[in-house]
Amino acid sequence: MNISDRINYELTDRVARIELAHSETAANSLDQRMSRALHEAADRAAKDAANGDARVVVVSAQGRLFSVGGDLGEFAAAEDRGAQVKATADELHAALTTLRALEVPVVSVISGTAAGGGLGFALAGDIVIAAAEAKLVMAYTASGLTPDCGLTWVIPNRLSWPRAMDLVLTNRTITGAEAADWGLVSRALPVEQLAAEVETVVSMLASGASDAFANAKRLMSESKARTMADQLDHEADTIARLIVGPDGVEGVDAFLGKRQPTFR
Repeated sequence: MNISDRINYELTDRVARIELAHSETAANSLDQRMSRALHEAADRAAKDAANGDARVVVVSAQGRLFSVGGDLGEFAAAEDRGAQVKATADELHAALTTLRALEVPVVSVISGTAAGGGLGFALAGDIVIAAAEAKLVMAYTASGLTPDCGLTWVIPNRLSWPRAMDLVLTNRTITGAEAADWGLVSRALPVEQLAAEVETVVSMLASGASDAFANAKRLMSESKARTMADQLDHEADTIARLIVGPDGVEGVDAFLGKRQPTFR
């Protein structure tokens, strides 16, 4: 299913797939139409996740590149550049906010270059799998601009301050392999192995304990706002609730019975 001519959206076997599919020459640039389409796709994934049709969401890109980031040509041609950039960023940020709030796991796949806002969108997944050869670059300050798409939150929260500022201020390009070593992405492997690895991870998540995933995501995301003592209380309450729920009962029984669980 196409969302305009920018995004492919597919829901199969409880896996929702959002694929950036702008033309090869456009390199999945984030113009306003692409941004609106991403917002629509994220909303559709949220709806499919909420009604139980999607148990995992995959964000990837068609072609050799993930995305080169914002369409500077479109911004420059606008009568009001500031308004154009703000409207585009607002659409992208709404999409990112929706994806971040999903209770189901989100897997991002970086098979090629991810730059600027494209990098911000690529790093939105709970699990980010990159080709070792992929190139990741901020690119903003080289054009006299500042980062958006959550990068000023993600980068300093995942990396040391010196590494974060190196990427932001010098626009240093790092590979997917380096990004994995730094902790910026979850894992990296040769591009020819990427698709198989992604499907292995997605299959495991799609058949996993959805309630446990949702609550684990919630506990992790809320932890920084709590003291350790408060977090321990929330952990105890959550695990006590889950162990008497359907997935908890099945998971424990399967473990004790030395069989694979079947989560419903």
